[in-house]
This record gives sequence, structure tokens and C-alpha cells, in this order.
Amino acid sequence: MKGKYVGLLLSVVVGMLLTQASCGHDRELISITVLPDGATIKGAGTEVDFKAVGTYVHPPEQRDITNSVVWQSAAPQVISIDANTGVATAGTGCGTNITITATAYSNPQNKSGSVVVGTAAITVTCPG
Repeated sequence: MKGKYVGLLLSVVVGMLLTQASCGHDRELISITVLPDGATIKGAGTEVDFKAVGTYVHPPEQRDITNSVVWQSAAPQVISIDANTGVATAGTGCGTNITITATAYSNPQNKSGSVVVGTAAITVTCPG
């Protein structure tokens, strides 16, 4: 008799765990980390590949979302960035603490919800 109850209890617990894993919610993006942060680039034409790492809930995980965000440079005349790939190219100017931004919706499945933003600072030094 005890064996029946233990088996029943185990199947209820397993069922609850399987149900909890997805919760029936869409995956929700809660933050973006942009890498590298604090990079220094020297010389016009130098390229840097930026990477965006998204942190999600439902289920909790981190994943590379580099090609799923919109990239932007705060000083495109000093460093431009491909809006789709995150590849930045230094121009002829220079500057410090230039912000590189990666932006995405918190609900990437249907492009809705709040906007999530991740940033990194970059320095572009002038040659000579």
C-alpha cells in the first residue's frame, strides 16, 4: 500500500516539475550584457565584433542574441556599427566613453513588451 502512495506522490511531483519548467509563459528578456565593455580601438578602419548576451526568465537562461538586437553607436562619426551584426568600425575621429547600445523587446517571440537595453563604453584613440 505504501508503494502505491510513493509512486503516486512521485508522479505528481514529476508532473509539477515538468509543468513548472515552461510555466506557459513566453520567454522574457530581462537584461542584455554587451561585450567587450571598455575596449580601446586605435586607428581608422579597425573593427571590433560586439556580442550581446541576453538573460531570460521562463526558463531562466543566458544566450547569445547578437544577431537579434538592434545595434547603435552614440558617436557614429567616430565609430560606426552595423545595426544587425554588431560589427563596429572606427572612423577618423577619436573619443572616450562612447556608448555602444544593443536594444531588443522583452518578449522577442512577438516583438512586444518593454524595450531592454544593454550598453558598453568604448574608447577610440587617434593615431599619433
